[in-house]
Amino acid sequence: MIGSIYCEKILRSTPFITSKNSQFGPAIEGATVNKLGEAFATDFSDSTTKIGKISPNQKLFAASPIETTKFNGIRFLHLSEKESKLGIKNIALVANKDGDVTKVTEMNNGQTKLEIFCKDKTFVQPNDLALSETGRIYISGQNFSNNTEIGDGGLWVCQPDGRATRLKTFGRTNGIELSPDEKTLYLSEAFNKNFIPISNKIWKFKVDHRTGNVNSQELFVDFEKLDGTQAVDIDGMRVDIKGNLYVTRNGGQEIVVFSPNKKVLSRIKLNIQHASNLEFAGDKGKTLFIVGRCTDNGTKGCVDTFENEIPGKAFTLLNR
Repeated sequence: MIGSIYCEKILRSTPFITSKNSQFGPAIEGATVNKLGEAFATDFSDSTTKIGKISPNQKLFAASPIETTKFNGIRFLHLSEKESKLGIKNIALVANKDGDVTKVTEMNNGQTKLEIFCKDKTFVQPNDLALSETGRIYISGQNFSNNTEIGDGGLWVCQPDGRATRLKTFGRTNGIELSPDEKTLYLSEAFNKNFIPISNKIWKFKVDHRTGNVNSQELFVDFEKLDGTQAVDIDGMRVDIKGNLYVTRNGGQEIVVFSPNKKVLSRIKLNIQHASNLEFAGDKGKTLFIVGRCTDNGTKGCVDTFENEIPGKAFTLLNR
């Protein structure tokens, strides 16, 4: 209920990249981590065709030669022994709003190769990704229209061989994540009226680990009922290894942290008004990197950090 009092902690993040030293543009998105704990994001050098490294230093990671590329969500894959022996340093899958999921392969010599991992005629502007240990990738998508309709977003899955299937049709979908045991999939859904968000919810599903299908759709949180912030968009979502869900509120200047049983544990107050995504990185996978458009300069992308007590799922899986 609106106005309900939770025993939630109010925490604060710290500026990491500011408008004064940022090499990222205002569409910075797709915060992610590789096995080394390095953090990455899109819109490097103010171009959605480029992915850059956030930490330890800002640096170009990969660039698409296709001008219409709009890179968004990113996930790094666990390398097999065979791939490592072939001289591969990193493999990442990237949601491309231009209509596909792109595979980026970085070699030890610094060269990168970009190719389409999966594409489907039913895709609606692929937005963010959730990676399964099985090699499957779950995809959200959103057409940000004046008045949202069912079909402006959805849920898709790509199998390891690149076969894509639309699993569900929704309003515009954005944040997406799998629980650590991969039995639960979280997905956000929002609706606009006259370009103003009027609904922001998170759904949860049971995952069939054998087929990749989802079922038993259940409401996880409705922000209108929780705290009256249905006009503040849900953006990127991540989990830690205990299954707590970290939800970016784009325009709300905070991250809301939920337990698996839907309880609000904490709110992390940010220096970034329009935060778009987040990921646990660093040498122990406990540093939460939050990215978004800078508050004091709308032409730049900023990054905050928050030192957490629990490591994130993605970093932990990459280092198994």
